[in-house]
Amino acid sequence: MTIFAVNWVALLIGIAWSMALGMFWYSPKTFFMPWMHANGRKQEDYEGTNPVSPMVAGLIANAVVVYALGVFLKALGAEGPAQGALWGVFVALGFILAAEINHGSFRMTKPLAYFIDGGYRLLVLGVAGAVFAAF
Repeated sequence: MTIFAVNWVALLIGIAWSMALGMFWYSPKTFFMPWMHANGRKQEDYEGTNPVSPMVAGLIANAVVVYALGVFLKALGAEGPAQGALWGVFVALGFILAAEINHGSFRMTKPLAYFIDGGYRLLVLGVAGAVFAAF
């Protein structure tokens, strides 16, 4: 069962990083507007909505993904930030982004959404991987 134990400091840093980056990445001053349009949404779709539920869901989902990456890196024996970052990017591309493109193509999501979401995931998991492998 020790394979499922990860460094809690690295986990908390990875979760905090994912949320901080998400607040920047998807803010109206960066990628929110193009992301919204690429997903077929309008500003009116968000008016009067409470952002707490999606933020909590995002926090939980990011915690699961970052934790799973930590377990994966431990099982691989990743050593050093560069190796951790490389594996984090590989996981983002090979598992998350590939699956999102597969599902998004059936939802008829515009390719721009893949680049925006994919860039976010690459940065989240690349940095989280570097942090885990550094501890």
